[in-house]
Amino acid sequence: MKILIQIPQLIFGGAEKVLVSFANDLVSRGHEVEVLETYEKGLLRDQFDPKVTFHAICNNAYTKKYYASPAQIRENPLLICKWLFSKLVGYRRFAERLTAKHYETRSYDVAINYLEIEPPTFLLDHIRAKKYLQWIHIDVENLSDPQELDPYVSGWSRMDGIVCVSQVAVDSFCARYPALADKVHLIYNFYDTEDILRKGGEPYTFEGLRPVLLSVGRMTEQKKYLRFLDVLARLRDEGLDFSWHVLGDGIQRRQIEEKIHALELSDRVYLHGLSDNPYKYMKNCDLFVLPSGWEGFPTVTVEAKLLGCPVLATDVAGIREQLVHGQTGWITDNHEESIYEGLARLLSSPALLDSLRDDTGVTAICDPHHKHHLFLQLCGE
Repeated sequence: MKILIQIPQLIFGGAEKVLVSFANDLVSRGHEVEVLETYEKGLLRDQFDPKVTFHAICNNAYTKKYYASPAQIRENPLLICKWLFSKLVGYRRFAERLTAKHYETRSYDVAINYLEIEPPTFLLDHIRAKKYLQWIHIDVENLSDPQELDPYVSGWSRMDGIVCVSQVAVDSFCARYPALADKVHLIYNFYDTEDILRKGGEPYTFEGLRPVLLSVGRMTEQKKYLRFLDVLARLRDEGLDFSWHVLGDGIQRRQIEEKIHALELSDRVYLHGLSDNPYKYMKNCDLFVLPSGWEGFPTVTVEAKLLGCPVLATDVAGIREQLVHGQTGWITDNHEESIYEGLARLLSSPALLDSLRDDTGVTAICDPHHKHHLFLQLCGE
């Protein structure tokens, strides 16, 4: 099959990482895959199979020619013409017209809109395909603004299928959009298990106190890192030893840094920024922590379990499809007091913490052959 997959941009995010595994798995099975970025970033391109091809709607050359940020305009007022172009003509709208011409003579077996935050209209209006699919990676009813995605419903109704990446995400989507329930299917995320284990084997030594806590994810409101810092301050004040290491970046980084300083946690918290190999960190930490406020199906917790890492996670969508509380992981209620109590319990009981290394439960989730079979059924193959 010839498959086109649109994604807003290739950055170091969970959905973007599983797209790499998905695309590579498809190519390994003889399919042709093209990834279409809405805004060209390309940070993960070198992780895709060389046979995967790429295109972008707002590519770097186009952006340089037609777009200027407010900061750039302040530095050089002559760039105001680019701002006027964006307002009068439309920076993205004009790029879509150019890209539509690029695809006029092309056709695909399947066109996939891979993130729910991306309107499906470009695929539906400008890409010729036999099947159109929408991926949903989140629990739509537990968004901070549940109405955020409502404008996309008319587009989703034109899709041939809607794929949710966890059973909780399926139930949530069907509850909010019952008219679309007959289009919804469950396919868990794809994981390159061999690559995860290989990269996890690279040596790494943490600095700071043990036990080492690790979190991996963008520094956004969704991940609730600011709340988690309050938990850590309480545990520090009670005399418990630990250090917390964070991989990722994002719009809340400055707030997080300021709160680390205000709570005097600088000797306990380490912000490592982005990494193209989080697995060596996971393999060598003592506890992986997911303090999120909401998720669709956490990718990083599956990866941590594959590497034999104990996991503490809030009770977000999909987590109970991965972990059995007290046996293969520790699940807390989604508020500060419960996170505090759970983490205090594990830090005070090394034997209990070590018992959570059991990876039972993620094997079926990671089976690529079953997921590919479901995908082919959805595509009518």
